[in-house]
Amino acid sequence: MDKILSFKRYKCGYEEFNFSELYRQCNSGIKKLPVNVFLIEHKKKGHILINTGCSNLLKKNPVAYAKLTAKRKLFFEEKDSISAQLLAEGIDPICIKKVLLTHCDPECCGSLPLLPKYELLSNAGVLSLIWLSDTADGIMKNTVPSEEVSQKAAGLYKGDTFLKQYFKWVYDVFDDGSILAVDITGHAKAMTAFYLTEKNIFIAADASIDETALTENLVPSDKLLNRQFFPDDYISVLVTLKKIKKEHPQIKFIFSHSENI
Repeated sequence: MDKILSFKRYKCGYEEFNFSELYRQCNSGIKKLPVNVFLIEHKKKGHILINTGCSNLLKKNPVAYAKLTAKRKLFFEEKDSISAQLLAEGIDPICIKKVLLTHCDPECCGSLPLLPKYELLSNAGVLSLIWLSDTADGIMKNTVPSEEVSQKAAGLYKGDTFLKQYFKWVYDVFDDGSILAVDITGHAKAMTAFYLTEKNIFIAADASIDETALTENLVPSDKLLNRQFFPDDYISVLVTLKKIKKEHPQIKFIFSHSENI
């Protein structure tokens, strides 16, 4: 029987991107894309979130929020927060037992303090960064979880998987092979992708704005590359994902801002 019982996307805010500026020879113009959060029901681990999306915690420090939105056009209301959406569906946020974090961007961490009790999981690089964040930055200060929140770095996966052909290290999030993790550092100083093995779903975080960079073979512009922490690694990861898509067409790639899911 499958270990992953269900998978659902929530739109926890929106971000605006000008594709004509961010990709070479692209005429798509401005797109307003969702900030995605994913809810997974695991047979043994219960309800799990991948990232947490935007919340009004991002606006708590007006100066820091103004600096953030000067670079990134974010749109959200309190009803868009994952905690509000779960409650609207009759799901108490206390039911969230695990949060898988792809990286430490504000939209990924934006609702962490709103969740009552959970374990935070990712690879060691991501976890070390969230606790070492510059809390003088008003955004991160308000979205970093309490030190009482337990955390666990995923260990190495010992089984066989095609991912080992493309990535040096493959991690096993729950030690049962249901969700594997790989490092896709480039956009951020540390970033993790999660692969749901039974669903053939590859959550690729911000390795690309959305899936069109894979399906339409879009080439990042200098402006887009200048927004990445490690531009060369960003390109390398994108090339790897394109290769996986070509050689494993059954896999569904989903990004933090994918619209069509």
